Amino acid sequence: MSDQIIDTGHKFDSGEGRTASLPFDLFEEIRGDSTVLSLHGVYNTQTVKHLKPRLYELSEEWDGRTIVDLNKALFIDVSCLAVFFKAHKAALRKGGSVVFVNRNEHIQKIFHAVKMDRILNIVPSLEAADVFLNDKAQAV
Repeated sequence: MSDQIIDTGHKFDSGEGRTASLPFDLFEEIRGDSTVLSLHGVYNTQTVKHLKPRLYELSEEWDGRTIVDLNKALFIDVSCLAVFFKAHKAALRKGGSVVFVNRNEHIQKIFHAVKMDRILNIVPSLEAADVFLNDKAQAV
């Protein structure tokens, strides 16, 4: 299945009614040997609870390969960064990786301000994430 993208059909509710003024969606797809979580909209203390269970589940898989695509994320706050950090640590313990891609300028500044850009696996694109994950797998 290399280079083939398969939509798993998981589309998470945008939270309308629960967080009416904060639009967000979370999409999941399979890309080769990796799972891609695409964040759309606003992720803060009210909405990150919809991302957390799935990201933690993926990061706990042995040799898991998770890509978090931030291309359509409008905003993330420190609660989202805490979720990212915990998932990163869990994946490392299991021999896997969580890779973050497609950060916009706002999100780049947030990662840099709290020095997460020194800790997390961050690459510019999905293709670069594939290379990163494949290189890591070959090094083991």
